[in-house]
Amino acid sequence: MLLLLGAAAVVQLSSNGVKARSRELTEGSGAPGFTVYDKSGKAVSLEQLKGKVVVLNFWATWCPSCVEEAPTVQRLYEQQKANPNLKLVTVLTRDSMDSAISFMAKSKFDFPVATDKDNKAAKAYGLTGVPETYLIDKRGILFRKIIGPIDWDSKPAQDLIAELLKGGN
Repeated sequence: MLLLLGAAAVVQLSSNGVKARSRELTEGSGAPGFTVYDKSGKAVSLEQLKGKVVVLNFWATWCPSCVEEAPTVQRLYEQQKANPNLKLVTVLTRDSMDSAISFMAKSKFDFPVATDKDNKAAKAYGLTGVPETYLIDKRGILFRKIIGPIDWDSKPAQDLIAELLKGGN
């Protein structure tokens, strides 16, 4: 069962061995810069996305919780893809683009997928496992850190996205 936002979202999972960064990333602090690469090899960076709400989701095809969360990620993407004020960035963690392309085709998903060369973005965000999602406001400030799967169809998740899009902090 997918977790709803709230107390359950702060339970930490540590299943993939990605080492955390030395300084804890806290909500309300500046989000670390990142550069990831889409399936065509084009760079996507936080700097390019300034002025937009960013939903930064780390995941993997080998992760059962990520696979469970994926249909709601797809629906979030479908709801928001025409919105110029929001960018969904999903980042493969210790996984291959080939695996993701196969998974996406089989599942009929088309949300954007990027790779994290040398796990630099995962390290910058102190990733403890997957899935993990970081909601970044239009100013580049970390608004929410969500550890574990989220039901993006849930009212709390939808309300959080709406609040961010309105510029709430």
